[in-house]
Amino acid sequence: MAKYHLNGLLVFALLLLAACGGDAGSDPVVSKPGEALAEFTDQEVTWEPCDFNLFPEDYREPLGALGERLECATLKTPLDWSDPTLDEINLGVLRVKAGNEAERKGAIFINPGGPGGDGLVYGAAFGLYFVPGDAPDSSPGVAASGLLAQLSDQYDVIGFSPRGVGGSFQLFCGSDEEYVDADFWTDRSDENVQALLAGARQEAEACLNTPLHKYISTEQTVQDMDLIRRVLGDEKLNYLGFSYGSWLGAWYAKRFPEHAGNIVLDSNVDFSKGWSEWEELQPLAAQRTFEDVALAYAARQNAFFELGTTKEEVYAVYDGLSREMKYALSGVGLTSTLYDSQLVPATALSLVAAKGVSTVLNTLETPPSPESPETYGAFLEAVAAHMYLSDESLNENAVGYAISLAEVYLSNLAPSPEPVTLLPSHAVLHAVKCNEGNYSKDPDYWVQKGDELNQQYPLLGGAVTFQVCAYWGEPNAQMPDAPDNIPPVLMVQTGFNVATPVEGAVSAFESLPGAKLVYVENEMSQTAFPYNTECVDATVAAYLLDGTLPETDVTNCDALPLPGEEQVYPPGGVPSFGAQSLSTQAAETSGPNPLHDLVHDMIREDATRFFDH
Repeated sequence: MAKYHLNGLLVFALLLLAACGGDAGSDPVVSKPGEALAEFTDQEVTWEPCDFNLFPEDYREPLGALGERLECATLKTPLDWSDPTLDEINLGVLRVKAGNEAERKGAIFINPGGPGGDGLVYGAAFGLYFVPGDAPDSSPGVAASGLLAQLSDQYDVIGFSPRGVGGSFQLFCGSDEEYVDADFWTDRSDENVQALLAGARQEAEACLNTPLHKYISTEQTVQDMDLIRRVLGDEKLNYLGFSYGSWLGAWYAKRFPEHAGNIVLDSNVDFSKGWSEWEELQPLAAQRTFEDVALAYAARQNAFFELGTTKEEVYAVYDGLSREMKYALSGVGLTSTLYDSQLVPATALSLVAAKGVSTVLNTLETPPSPESPETYGAFLEAVAAHMYLSDESLNENAVGYAISLAEVYLSNLAPSPEPVTLLPSHAVLHAVKCNEGNYSKDPDYWVQKGDELNQQYPLLGGAVTFQVCAYWGEPNAQMPDAPDNIPPVLMVQTGFNVATPVEGAVSAFESLPGAKLVYVENEMSQTAFPYNTECVDATVAAYLLDGTLPETDVTNCDALPLPGEEQVYPPGGVPSFGAQSLSTQAAETSGPNPLHDLVHDMIREDATRFFDH
């Protein structure tokens, strides 16, 4: 999804001038008192109607229902919180005002993850989702709608652009170099492995070329968040964060325990360890979800997809594809379909398309070749004419997938030289990870790790060799330890989560004193809330509303069936917490809800940023 920013907030030229002095340093950032800091904490905020160019076009009409409750502002914050005298930058902030100002209890901050996710649109989307069901253009059938309506009445919903993206100053990385041409990560030849390492080095050097990279970290961002809290005049900061947003929220609660309010962490990074340990779990999680959930679904629905009657037979279809076809599948987003249970049919259709396109390639007298461009057209015509499935309607869908796949396949035959250019979301992703993670700086480590994981988890394992942080400097920020007065937080986790594997979430859960966990074991979606069941949504909403925590440490919520199925088929293979708290309300679900889909679509797209490059 394209990222939008408020007019007038980009101060990149100012920052280039400011970047000649100051260093984020290796010590924890501590706000300095005095006149320099008062300039920021005492600033007055001018709230104005939001420029609707901020929002993706499809969302503008529904968000218009918020009317005057939707406002935007620009705040100034120190470029470097360890030295507030250095210079200042802008932060883009959005709020959906509490519906009943007389009952206002505070604000709920929203972060969609990343790192590099822009929270402005998310704040507006959640503000709309909480609106009572009788509001203009709001959708009926929202689980826990009564509690969500109270949230809408009593809390502002705050969306903000973390430093480096969106409506705040934007970090760009680039160089005049052209990317080294690398093949798919499953090619473990020395030539291709060296190309993967070279591409990672190029991206690191492109970001290190700008001194601004050193001021992009979770430590700096939590200080920005606390500044927003102070400027709003709130004693506590309440929070709802997803994926990397769990890392950000845990960092805030540890850094500012006295100001941490009701903190919800959904889809949890293992913040008990470090970035490298968490990322090395992802190939395991991706392979598990691909085989045990997505391919098992395709096998159960073999009457439609015709890929095999067992997950092993369906996997054999994938495994039998050429490396070039698997590379093309990655280019059309095969991995991203594993972030949302509603996209499981798309995983199956992608494999149907790949199988069919491979058949076309094997039957063409003259295969497509960059030396003969006219062969491209013949190939695409054959792909469009091929019969993929017996069902006419599904076959039409498969043709669309196949054409997209074929186009990516052709583009990979003769890749066009591209300069090393990282947009803000990608640049911030690298800066946050590398400024905080204790990654090995030995390229051979990442070659060996890629070889090992490629053998164990071939869907994604070899990708770890492309490790930008191997070529970065030393970290300049470190998450603080949990203090004795850290308040209890509410964690939410799905069992077959790819981006934030449950093994890491369990470790994080055990590291936080007093934490409670809502667990949907047999769900694969990247995030759970809003899940549209009372078990999940009422638990989260009640905690956000007044801090009410579940009585048991773990609340187990039933998963919803996959599309077109009437029951859940538990695949097993992930940690189970037993039956500490089984919900009697898990079956109480609502019908399709456009706002629910809007929220999850945006979060899923942010989660896939780890694999976009």
